Amino acid sequence: MSKELDALERKLEIRNRELMEAHGHIAVLEEKLLKLKQYRRELKSLKEERRRMRESAERRVGQILLTPYRLLEKPAKQIWRRVRHLNPTRGKSPIPTEYQEWFEKHRAGPESLASMRHEMRTFASQPLISVLTPVFDTPVPWLREAVESVLGQVYENWELLLIDDGSTDAALLRALPALAARDRRIRLVRLESHQGISAALNRALDLANGEWVAFLDHDDLLEPDALFQNVKRLQENQEVDLIYSDEDKLTEQGFDSPMLKPDWSPDFFLSCNYLCHMIFLRRDIVREVGGFHSQFDGSQDYDLLLRVIERTKRIHHIPRVLYHWRRSDNSSASDVRQKPGQLGASLRAIEAHLKRQDVQAHVAVDWRSHGFYVRRELREAKQISIIIPNLRASNSLERCLESVVTRTSYPNYEIMIVQMGQRDKIAEAGTNFSHRVLYFADAENNSGAKNYAVAHTDSPWLLFLDPNVEAMSPDWLTIMAEYLQRPETGAVGPRLINPGGTIEHAGLVLGVNGIAQSAFCGFPAEHPGVNRQLHMTRNYSAISGACLLTRRDIFQQTGGFDEKLSGVLGGADLCLKMRRAGYLIVYTPLAKLCWDPLPSEGVDASAEVIMRQRWCDVLERDPYYNPNLSRDRADFSLGE
Repeated sequence: MSKELDALERKLEIRNRELMEAHGHIAVLEEKLLKLKQYRRELKSLKEERRRMRESAERRVGQILLTPYRLLEKPAKQIWRRVRHLNPTRGKSPIPTEYQEWFEKHRAGPESLASMRHEMRTFASQPLISVLTPVFDTPVPWLREAVESVLGQVYENWELLLIDDGSTDAALLRALPALAARDRRIRLVRLESHQGISAALNRALDLANGEWVAFLDHDDLLEPDALFQNVKRLQENQEVDLIYSDEDKLTEQGFDSPMLKPDWSPDFFLSCNYLCHMIFLRRDIVREVGGFHSQFDGSQDYDLLLRVIERTKRIHHIPRVLYHWRRSDNSSASDVRQKPGQLGASLRAIEAHLKRQDVQAHVAVDWRSHGFYVRRELREAKQISIIIPNLRASNSLERCLESVVTRTSYPNYEIMIVQMGQRDKIAEAGTNFSHRVLYFADAENNSGAKNYAVAHTDSPWLLFLDPNVEAMSPDWLTIMAEYLQRPETGAVGPRLINPGGTIEHAGLVLGVNGIAQSAFCGFPAEHPGVNRQLHMTRNYSAISGACLLTRRDIFQQTGGFDEKLSGVLGGADLCLKMRRAGYLIVYTPLAKLCWDPLPSEGVDASAEVIMRQRWCDVLERDPYYNPNLSRDRADFSLGE
C-alpha cells in the first residue's frame, strides 16, 4: 500500500509540473495575444486617422495642385518600361546569409563531384539504392526539382519510385508520366485512391529492389553527392544498418536553418526526431520491423526509426548537409503547428516504443520547444550519498545545505561534507541540518576529497555537489535518478544557472577553446538554444563535476577521479572513462539548480597535458558536437 501511495504521489507531482509548464506556455501566448490586440487597436486608429485625412480640405487642395503632374505619370511609366526592356539588368540578388556563404564554401563543387565519380568506380560494394518518394498533389515545379536532384546524383546505381497516392491535381497528373519517362531508373506507380503516406511508402517498399532505401519527400532536394557519401560510408563499414546526415531548410530566399547534428544520441532522439533527413536504411530491417504504420501518419518516420533502433545500434552519422527540406505552408519544416496531428502522433510513437521496451513512463510535450520529455517510473529510490567537498569557510555551504534539505523530495539520501584544509565551523555545527563531516586535511584538490568520501560510504548511488550549488525545485534529484537507474547510463547532470539568470552549465563540449567548455554558457536560462537543444534531454561526452550523479559500481569500475586532475577537468576525465566503458552521459534540463562558481584560478598546464595525451581523439572530434560547429565557443554556432 505504501509503494502504491508513493507511486500515486509521484504521478501527481509529475502531472502538476506538466500543468505548471502548460500554464506558463499559456501565459506567454496570452501575453502575445494582448500585444496583438493592442496592435489591432493601433492599426484601427491609424486607419481612422487616414480616413479623416483623405476627407480633409487640405487633401482636396493638394489633389488639385498635383493634377498637372499626374497627367505625365502614365507616359513616364511606359517610357521607363521600354528602357528597362531594351537594357535588361539583373536586379540585385539578396545578400547571402552567413549560413548560405558557409554552405557554398563547404558543399561539393564541380571538381569534387568529378573526383567522386572517379572514386565511385573503385568501390568494392556498389549496392542498388531505392529512393522512395510518395507523391500527393505536389506543385509540379517542386516535384520536378526533386526528381532532378535524384537525376543529378554522382552515384548512379539507384532507382526512384514515385508513388502517386491518389492525386487529383490535373497539372500533376499530366506531368507525372513525363517525369517518369526521363530515365529508365524512374518507376511510377499509381494507387487507386488516397491512402495516406504510410500506405504509399509501404507500397514503395514492396516494389523496392535495392538493398538500401532512402526517403525523399516529394518537394525536397538532395545534394548531388548525397547517395555517394552514404555508399562511401559502406565501404568503410559493411556492418552499419542506419546512416543519417545533416540537413537544412529550403526557403524562397535560399537555404536556411541548418540542423548540424550530433552522432547517435539516444536520449536526444527521445526528445525529438533529430535524425529526420536524410535517412539511409538497410531494406531488410525496414521490412523486419513491419514497415510504416498508418496510425502514426504525420510522424510515420519517427515511429519507424524507433522500431529500428530496438533492433540495431549500428547507427552512423555523416556530418555533412546532404538534404534540403522545403519550408512551405503545409510543411512542418516551417512550423510543427502546420501539422497539428504530428505532435500527437510523435508522442504516441514514443509511448509505444517505451511500452515495447517494458519501460513504465509518462511522456509529455514541452510546449516551448515542441519536443518531448520522458519521466520514467523510479523503480527503487536507492540511497544517494550527496558528497560536498568544502575548502574554505563561507556562507555558501550553509545555503547549499539548506536548499538540499528543504528543496529535495527524493526520499533516501545522506549528506556528507568532506572538509579539506582547516576545520570549518559551518561544516561542523553551524547548521540545523543532519549531515556527516569527514576531514581530509591533506587533500590536494577536490578530486582527492571526493574519492576519500566514496571510500567512507556504502551508498549505491553517489552525487558529487559543489558547495556553491543550490537546489531550486523539489524534484531535481528524482529526475536525475530516473535516468541513472537505466543500466546504460553512467552519469547524469542538470542544467546549472548562475544567480544572474544565465546558463553556467548545460553539458560539456570537448576540444572547444581549450579542453572543455560548457555548452551554451552565458545564454539566458530559458533560451531554447540552437535547434532547441537547451530545452531537451540529450547526451554529451562529459558533464560538470559541480553536480554529477553516478552509480558506485560504475565509479569504481572506471577508477574514480584522477587526483592529478580537479575541477572541470576532473569531471570531464571521469565521464570520458565511463564513455570508454560503454556508458551514456546524460544532460537533462528538467533538473535545474543554481550555481555561483568561484572565480577560476587559471589553467593547470600539467592537467591539460594529461587530458590531451589521454583523450586526444575525443578532443579532436567530440561525437556529440558536430565538427562543422565553432571550435572557438560552445554555442553551437557555425564554424569556419
